[in-house]
Amino acid sequence: MTRILIADDELTVRQLLELVLTGQGYEVALAANGAQLVRMAQERVPDLVLVDLMMPQLDGYEAIRQLRNDTRTAHLPMLILTAKSTLDDVVTGFETGADDYITKPFNIPELLARIKGHLRRASQQPVRNPLTGLPGNVLLTEELKYRLSQPEQFAYLYVDLDNFKAFNDTYGPARGDRVIKLLAEVLSEAVDAHGTGPDFIGHIGGDDFAVLTTPAVLDELCAAIIRMFDERVRLLYDPTDLARGYLQGIDRQGVMRRFPLITLSIGVATNRNRAFADYEELSRVAAEMKQFAKQEPASSYAVDVRGEREADVPAERRGTKLPVVLLVAGNAQPRKTLRPALHQSGYRVLEAAGLLEANVLLSQVPELDLIVADVQLGDQLWELAASLQTDMPGVPLLALVADERDEAAARVHGITAFVRQPFQIEDFLAIVAQSLRRQE
Repeated sequence: MTRILIADDELTVRQLLELVLTGQGYEVALAANGAQLVRMAQERVPDLVLVDLMMPQLDGYEAIRQLRNDTRTAHLPMLILTAKSTLDDVVTGFETGADDYITKPFNIPELLARIKGHLRRASQQPVRNPLTGLPGNVLLTEELKYRLSQPEQFAYLYVDLDNFKAFNDTYGPARGDRVIKLLAEVLSEAVDAHGTGPDFIGHIGGDDFAVLTTPAVLDELCAAIIRMFDERVRLLYDPTDLARGYLQGIDRQGVMRRFPLITLSIGVATNRNRAFADYEELSRVAAEMKQFAKQEPASSYAVDVRGEREADVPAERRGTKLPVVLLVAGNAQPRKTLRPALHQSGYRVLEAAGLLEANVLLSQVPELDLIVADVQLGDQLWELAASLQTDMPGVPLLALVADERDEAAARVHGITAFVRQPFQIEDFLAIVAQSLRRQE
């Protein structure tokens, strides 16, 4: 049953509206002031709200503003109740977020017509996520059905956050919402920069998103999404947690645990070389690939390649093990420069800003093949070199140095492979390849 929530400090007005609306088959809830209205709307979300402007404790303007700022109620139709003598206030009401107004005394047929009109429009509108404003599941489903009915090839990216719950529990839902909004912004910017004209971005719900694009750009698009998100999400952590490289908290069993920083997993399904019976099968395959991507400790994407000739599929997609390189640098610039070069050369790349973050990754990635570290880390680099010699003697360490003094200091601590800055990317990649051959 459609539920209408009414807020008015005049008892007679509330009684009249309740009588009229219940007679039309609506469920009616009554509030005597704005504060009560907000509380009731948050406890049980109605289908439409009628708000008097002038009320004690919390007036109609502030009540509407609070409801519009709450993701649970932001999408609701909100109608102002006002006397004809206060029509100037209606402008302020609209600016606050109201959709319409009804004057006192009520013209009952007009009142019912306005309510029915807003409820009808609300039910017919494509559902958009109130937090991000992106199309939700209803519109996504219709878009998938349409794409499957057309001859054009497309790729479905299922984007999901990893370790989001620990972040949300640590910092609270307000900062958690900022992560969700950040991902929405990154998807939009990446699609604008690397996508195609008819691309579609949807917010499935929570921390799950969807992107529809063409297969030709999916690798470039996924790489851009991951790069942009990994760079920006770090700004939402407290400096101490970021320096440590993990969050610390109590899990559901009451055990103190370390939770990794947020990463992205993207599962991709495409009709380039296979057909799908319906949108549910397409969604299921994208979800399967997302779970495959989640096996990686860092942000990653996985593409369903069933139906493609193996010779046409990059090694990373076929499941062939790629060399894993860990970049450790306190300055973001070396990581920003070297990561894409390594990735394009066929390496899996992990990043750490310091020793603590590097140690977390080392504990999670036993198949590490090479570490590249900036000598500017100072004592942290020497500690890292010592721990490698003891715990992972087979993993080579390549130091980024500026001069002979840096090399001499590194040699004292057992580091024998160097890249002197500034350098050409081609020379750096050659030294990386040489270090990995020595390991073999």
